[in-house]
Amino acid sequence: MAEGAPIAGMIGRCLCGGVMVSIDEARDDVGVCHCRMCRRWTSGPWMALQVPGARIVGETLRVYAATAFAERGFCSVCGAHIFHRPKDGPELAVSAGLFDADGLYVAREIFIDRKPLWYRFVADSEKRTEASMIREWLPRIIWRKLVRVFGPRG
Repeated sequence: MAEGAPIAGMIGRCLCGGVMVSIDEARDDVGVCHCRMCRRWTSGPWMALQVPGARIVGETLRVYAATAFAERGFCSVCGAHIFHRPKDGPELAVSAGLFDADGLYVAREIFIDRKPLWYRFVADSEKRTEASMIREWLPRIIWRKLVRVFGPRG
């Protein structure tokens, strides 16, 4: 499979099968987050697929409001990490390890300047610093809050 090519019809599950994630058309590019919060959540870097159209179902799915900005989903039975998403916005990152998919590759690493020295990836991936993530996300967060307070333009 070529890098960046869509994978159709992927279905992922947590360890106990209580939560299922289905994707009609996903990317095969995995993003790795080295921020402190993700490392606390996973005891290492978190690896995810960006799939805003994913469907997540299951009676054991729980959502934790991790910050004022974002929430994380997990299985309340087996503890598997399911997703991370902003509270305002369409973005959705789903744990790559939920899927039995071949051909995935590390495309980007974010918060690379927060990565501890005791691990590293050999992938030739895009590297983003905390400052670059703030420059990308701060305007989105501000705009979404303004829209929530004052309503959409038009």
